[in-house]
Amino acid sequence: MADKVRVWDARDQEITGEVDAWDTWEKVKAVKGFPGGLIAFLQTSTDSEGCGFETPTTVQSFAWPILQSGKDLVGVAKTGSGKTLAFLLPGFIKLRKLKKQGEIDTARGPALLCMTPTRELCYQIFSDTEKFGKPVQITAACAYGGAPKRDQEWKIKEGPDCLIATPGRLNDFCENGAVNLDQVRFAVLDEADRMLDMGFEPQIKQILDRVPWEKQMSMFTATWPRECRELAKKYIKDPVQIQIGSDDITTNQNITQKIEVCMSNDEKKSALKRILGNLAHGANCLVFSNTKKNCRDLAWELNEDKSLGLWTEEIHGDLDQARRDTALNRFRSGEARVLCATDVAARGLDIRNIAVVVNYDCPKNQEDYVHRIGRTGRATDRGEAITFLSNWGDEKSANYIVQTMEKANQEVPQVLRDVAAGKSVSSTGGSDNSWGGSNDWKKDDWKKDDDWKKDEWKKDDDWKKDDWKKEDDWKKDDDWKKGDDWKNDEASKESSWQKDDWKQDGDRADGEKDQEAAPQEEEDGSGGKRKALWDLLGEAPAAKEAKVGPSSAPADDGGEDAEIEVEAEAEAE
Repeated sequence: MADKVRVWDARDQEITGEVDAWDTWEKVKAVKGFPGGLIAFLQTSTDSEGCGFETPTTVQSFAWPILQSGKDLVGVAKTGSGKTLAFLLPGFIKLRKLKKQGEIDTARGPALLCMTPTRELCYQIFSDTEKFGKPVQITAACAYGGAPKRDQEWKIKEGPDCLIATPGRLNDFCENGAVNLDQVRFAVLDEADRMLDMGFEPQIKQILDRVPWEKQMSMFTATWPRECRELAKKYIKDPVQIQIGSDDITTNQNITQKIEVCMSNDEKKSALKRILGNLAHGANCLVFSNTKKNCRDLAWELNEDKSLGLWTEEIHGDLDQARRDTALNRFRSGEARVLCATDVAARGLDIRNIAVVVNYDCPKNQEDYVHRIGRTGRATDRGEAITFLSNWGDEKSANYIVQTMEKANQEVPQVLRDVAAGKSVSSTGGSDNSWGGSNDWKKDDWKKDDDWKKDEWKKDDDWKKDDWKKEDDWKKDDDWKKGDDWKNDEASKESSWQKDDWKQDGDRADGEKDQEAAPQEEEDGSGGKRKALWDLLGEAPAAKEAKVGPSSAPADDGGEDAEIEVEAEAEAE
């Protein structure tokens, strides 16, 4: 479906029906808008740089007749709509006419001035200026930060017809006298909203104050904020305003927008590799990241993954301009199939073979989102934009993506609405479903988890039962009996030991008593025999004398006992 176009004059009166759009090459030839050779170059050339346009784009078909009539223009149009040629070709025609009339001298300074927000867009427009200006002998130079000033000054001193520059570097050249802007007759502010967002408003005003008032001027922007309106009101006189699409942030309907819900950085990497693995032959992929570090890390990891076989370049603010130009040239030629970039590549890059744009990190606002995905679906091509969202914390981003998709008349997936509403959603990062998964995925996984838990608990219970059974069996075994027998044996042994010991002790004691009693028995036995012998003989031996001191007494029974004791001792010895 074609975008709705509305046109207003300087008094804010709508004049949409009054503008005769140059919507076919035949009409352009009929009104003699451009030289026939230039039209043929645009229409029939099929070189790798992207010519061979079947018809003018919408913004071109309305901008060309307005600019060719000499009026100033404000164009609010989506990215990838062909805005560069919309202002370059009318500028070329005006410049050639003024040079023929001798009204300008480009040896003193450029006659066509174009300001852009970034180095990449600056170089892109410079390349287009050289490409389309060469057939009509129009020269160009560029000036941007991040490159040596000496080389740029040398090109400017050669007297180019056109100068494409970023506001910061151009203002430096103006202040040191390297650039003279008094010959400018056609001035362009491209991506004006972006330049104002980047804080270039003071430099833009200083530069425009140096430009003659009688210039023709045009401003192109993707959005139409209050700052742009104030700048246009001050520096653009009686402009005609063209609105392509709505008056809000617009996106290209040729771009199919999708989302991936990822729960972790690993899932995002897996989803990215899956997308790159399905990349069509000859198609390129542009991957956006919010940080320079992540950009470097992604490029390194993709180059290390030999299974993909896709050479990856990187472009961000830490690289010098030569390195950035090399990366862009390799990506444009197809030598590198993947380009990891920060937002420096979000504006103005016109590379026709970008089939897929991946927002690895979700952009911070709707405007950046629109410009990022606008790198694909250029002109009449179709493209695909895939944005990675987290399943929590990305509600704000999801809301503006919903709005953008609705304005592009695209169906909004339910999973995106769920993220915008802050609902818990499942991950789609590891699947082929880029629109989000269904609840069946959750049910299946939870069912698997529950089954797994049941199996594990069952195993645990079986294990417990088996172990307890084994433990019971172990208790029932003869080991316990053996243990009891061991105790009984030990007790028996202990009792026997005690009995034996006591018996031995008793025997020992008895032995000792017997030994003590033995001499007495011997004494009693011997004495008894002697007495019996004496009684038989009828006589008794004379009593031995015993020493009892100095005096002695007659022997008595006590003396006899003493004598018997002495004799017993002698026998014992």
